[in-house]
Amino acid sequence: MLRRPPEKTINRKQMNTRLLCAMTLAPLTLIACSDSSDRPSTPPAVACSGTAVTPERLFLQQVGSDRAIIKWRGNTDGGAEADAVCFGTEMDFLDEDSLTAAEVTATGHSEALLQGLTPDTTYYYSVGGAGSAQAQHSFRTAPEAGQLPADGNIRLWIVGDSGVNSQENEYQGGADLVRDGYLAWVNENGGEPADLFLMLGDNAYPEGTDVQHQIAVFDTYPDILSSTGLWPTIGNHEMGFFGASTSSDPDSFSAPQGGEPDPAPDSPMPYLNIHTLPTNGEAGGVGSGTEQYYSFDYGSVHVVSLDSQLAVRDPASREAMLQWVTDDLAANTSDWTVVIFHHPPYTKGSHDSDKILGGIDQPIFDMREQFTPVFDEYGVDLVYSGHSHIYERSFYIGGHTGLAATFDPATNAELNDAGQPASGQGDEEYTQVTRNGTDDKVVYTVAGNGGKATDVADSFPHPAHFFGGLVIGSVVVDAAESSLTARFIDDNGEVLDSFTINR
Repeated sequence: MLRRPPEKTINRKQMNTRLLCAMTLAPLTLIACSDSSDRPSTPPAVACSGTAVTPERLFLQQVGSDRAIIKWRGNTDGGAEADAVCFGTEMDFLDEDSLTAAEVTATGHSEALLQGLTPDTTYYYSVGGAGSAQAQHSFRTAPEAGQLPADGNIRLWIVGDSGVNSQENEYQGGADLVRDGYLAWVNENGGEPADLFLMLGDNAYPEGTDVQHQIAVFDTYPDILSSTGLWPTIGNHEMGFFGASTSSDPDSFSAPQGGEPDPAPDSPMPYLNIHTLPTNGEAGGVGSGTEQYYSFDYGSVHVVSLDSQLAVRDPASREAMLQWVTDDLAANTSDWTVVIFHHPPYTKGSHDSDKILGGIDQPIFDMREQFTPVFDEYGVDLVYSGHSHIYERSFYIGGHTGLAATFDPATNAELNDAGQPASGQGDEEYTQVTRNGTDDKVVYTVAGNGGKATDVADSFPHPAHFFGGLVIGSVVVDAAESSLTARFIDDNGEVLDSFTINR
């Protein structure tokens, strides 16, 4: 006798599902209707199983809308260095599928390139590949090009000549004070962290060695660097020789006599060994083909970093950089454009933009005479420099390439209703398109006071400047949809100067 196979037990939910299918589908398609219990289940996600490592230096580079580089070196516990990271959008669960191996450079830096990220999203990461992350080991990707993040604002923190912590003198610790003043202001004004950290050169004194970078950069800003993308520019002290080098060749970096030697370099210049900067337009903008100068997009903000220390000193290299920045700005469609480089075109601080100083300050003249007309023509909004250990901020100016005595407010500055240079404050806020109907004015700021404020020239202030102060501090720029506001914040967390540009 044939036996019927035992009937499969069907629960009430399955029965209702099958009845619904039978009533709603044509007979010929009934075979396509089945309950989810017959389908293979998705395997549960598995967390990474590595061990978290705390590197001696940890920083983020090229944080964009869909990519970021996590870079590190060393292990504070003295054990093996990490060779991978895990990352994800949940701090307490990093999926093993996210495990990303790092490449190791000649100087022993490990860097992991994270790709395929979602714009305007917070990611957590573990150096060493643990299954969870510390809160400070996180970053937020940029919004898509041309867009604003969900909070409607892009914040830049700008610091210049902050390398004092690596040099034992009366200014040591000044960068700590500036950092703490900035953080105090942030905490008292909504707590919004910076999206970008821009350094204006002379980031490590006095010769910009790897050891000095460790003290002045990585030991000074550890929590900021682990959560905010770092974008630097080259200063004179990045070339060693106590900041007095006039060479255009990065291979001529002059290490100090004695002291600890740097690791075996990719090139003699530690700045170029430490940073991984875009060369082929991978972060937006036009590719420059060199890490000495570059550009990138962060949402609605376009940032250009120029090399006023090396490339500008050689005629052929200077012409190449000038042509590149012209092409880059011509292709730029961002709402806001910020340019950074070390040597300020207009200053009467510890350096004087009317004096070459034995060739050390020749780049000041080259940048003013050859590059500022390009900024005027292609709608640059802000230019930030360091070098002069003071805070100085210009009016909204254009068309001035000469010495200070040739500055004419009537022709070079945006004027208020009384015919005087407008301040950028209150009812004298600037407009991106000025009264003459063109976008041909720029605000120039000298922020070489990120760790020390040393001196002013006899002819201080420069006639192009609205504000100047012999005080340490940093700059916060907030870029929104229709307005951009820049603030100078001193080491006490007080705003001493500000201006707004409206679109």
